[in-house]
Amino acid sequence: MHTHTITDYRPDFPPAYLANGIVGLRIGKIPLLHATALLNGFYGLHDAEAVEAIAPAPYPLGADININGLWLSQRPDLVVFHRQSYDFTDGELTTQFDFRVNHTTVRINMVTFCSRSMPTLVLQELRVEADLPCNLILRATIDPTGLPGRCLHRDTINVRWRVADGAMLWQSAGGIGLCGTAYSSDCIGMETPPPVVKDLWGHTNALRSEYSIPAEPGKSYALRQIGCLIPGLMHQEPHREAVRLVGLALHRGFEKLRMENRQAWTQIWKGRVRLVGASQHWQTITDASYFYLHSTVHASTPCSVPAWGLSRWQNYLGGVFWDCETFVFPPILLTAPAAAQALLDYRTRLLPAARNNAALHGYPGLQFPWTSAVHGGEVMPAWAMAIFPEQHINLDVAFAFAQCAHAGNDEEFIREKAWPVLKGVAEWIVGRVIKTARGYEIEHVTGIDEGVENVHNNAYTNAAAIVVLRQTIAMGERLGRAVPQIWAEIANNMVLPLDAQTGVIANHDNYRCPKGPCNPEILAAFFPLTYRPEPHIEKATYQFYLDYADSFIGFPMLPTFYGVYAARLGDRKRSLELFQAGFADYVVEPYHQCVEQLSHITTDQAPPATTYMANHGGFITALLYGLTGLQLGSGGPDTWCQTPICLPEGWEAIEVERIFVHGKPARLLARHGDPHAHITFHETTS
Repeated sequence: MHTHTITDYRPDFPPAYLANGIVGLRIGKIPLLHATALLNGFYGLHDAEAVEAIAPAPYPLGADININGLWLSQRPDLVVFHRQSYDFTDGELTTQFDFRVNHTTVRINMVTFCSRSMPTLVLQELRVEADLPCNLILRATIDPTGLPGRCLHRDTINVRWRVADGAMLWQSAGGIGLCGTAYSSDCIGMETPPPVVKDLWGHTNALRSEYSIPAEPGKSYALRQIGCLIPGLMHQEPHREAVRLVGLALHRGFEKLRMENRQAWTQIWKGRVRLVGASQHWQTITDASYFYLHSTVHASTPCSVPAWGLSRWQNYLGGVFWDCETFVFPPILLTAPAAAQALLDYRTRLLPAARNNAALHGYPGLQFPWTSAVHGGEVMPAWAMAIFPEQHINLDVAFAFAQCAHAGNDEEFIREKAWPVLKGVAEWIVGRVIKTARGYEIEHVTGIDEGVENVHNNAYTNAAAIVVLRQTIAMGERLGRAVPQIWAEIANNMVLPLDAQTGVIANHDNYRCPKGPCNPEILAAFFPLTYRPEPHIEKATYQFYLDYADSFIGFPMLPTFYGVYAARLGDRKRSLELFQAGFADYVVEPYHQCVEQLSHITTDQAPPATTYMANHGGFITALLYGLTGLQLGSGGPDTWCQTPICLPEGWEAIEVERIFVHGKPARLLARHGDPHAHITFHETTS
């Protein structure tokens, strides 16, 4: 793992992304001036689309500095940036800068991190040192000015019991969501702590605490802050619960929370994907992707993972798509199974909404909406009509539950959570197909390629239905449930648009590869899904779409898998080239975050939108599953790796010291040229 340091902060640099699965922060060049917060499960009414969308939350670590009567926030022109370092080892961001007022210079060192041991908390230390005697004021604040929404309640009374400096109940725009925030502050560095001055009155103004210090040259002083954000989804009075959690945090103390966070990251990094023989370039972007994935999830995550994680609210409304189950979930399943379970619990909690959605469309069973938020109904704006038939998400969610059942082998999960989902989706498939002379068909859908709508027999959708039906049948038989014969009949007779002459599976009926971008939809059924046609058909289909790969480079998601597809044809050189073009070129400086598509990287000196989680997740999924040939199944782990190993040119092996298999830690090793990868359980001591 690396500490990434900037000394020349360019205007096209996107801000650092810090998160812990519940709280997400974006912190720019000077944290006192450029910082925002998002909160998993906190949604509001989108100002333009008028639908439920993730909402910005009050920033819980606001701060300011006053030198001899002049506030830094009022005079940012007097700030001189020195460096910013992001340590992926423990998720700590350190920023160093000066605030120069007349002849006085105050050197500032700020450390910010999101706690993993108490995942509603974020912590910060602002340490200052003056070169001349001066009157110094350090301010901690939560100031929601400019945010859409309103303050419903503001409380500073609990400070009398030294529980927290203040708390606020915030309502999002449209009254859709609530969040609670609270904070504590402490000033250290003086023999006698300076008195704290707080705003005790008012119902809507910012919360703030101020410490006045007669600063001496060469002596350092520090403002320590503990901020808390809680979505109303997780508590009926989130602001009061935030005060309680801040109080518990004070019992542990800043240093212990920092130590716990480092220990948590030490455990997470045991699942690091090591690329033996690859250049440092590849290991660096692999570590970054692994880091951002794990930053965005936690066993306490209430509302799954939006397309941009907790890094942006401006794109895709912060909704939950198929991105999560298909691209983010697979690596988390092997390296942090409790967090993976939390992502699926989001779907389990909203099963009534999925059943209602199926009924609204006239189908039995379950139909998960294309875009969902807190309540589980469709939240995509009505103008996006091409998207609503993109119903393969139903199959993607079911497949994720089946994968979790295989990985964990937990009978209770299989019986209580996985089976209801797979059974409900299988019932939906029965209601969705029509029987014709060709077999069973699914008409009027949009596949992965959203530019081609209202097609018949989208190959990815139909192949995914086959996979899900067969997984459901096997699970039902394992549980001793009655399995309708129609499930096997549909799975064995589902129509796939095959060109008999070339042996290529087309993306849909009447498909013609366009002159423009050629989306390799069907290949996603081979990987990351597990549909396997006859070998000559699989090979011909891989080759056909790889011949058009350059036309689709630059688009999101699926290009992260191109390197796997080339490796499966034995082309190591092409595999490396496609991983570079299909993933590495999407990664931007300085902190190796992914853009959604290459067109977002411009030369206009504006920072591109980051951090797009499907690209990060797709790459790690490609490494953990695609190149290793790892295919989870109901058999023992010794049956999961059956594919000969072909790695990109120059790569010798892929090693993961710890994955979790059937609840036990194991090692994954895939060496180039080996007949298959190896899973070896860790030795245990009694």
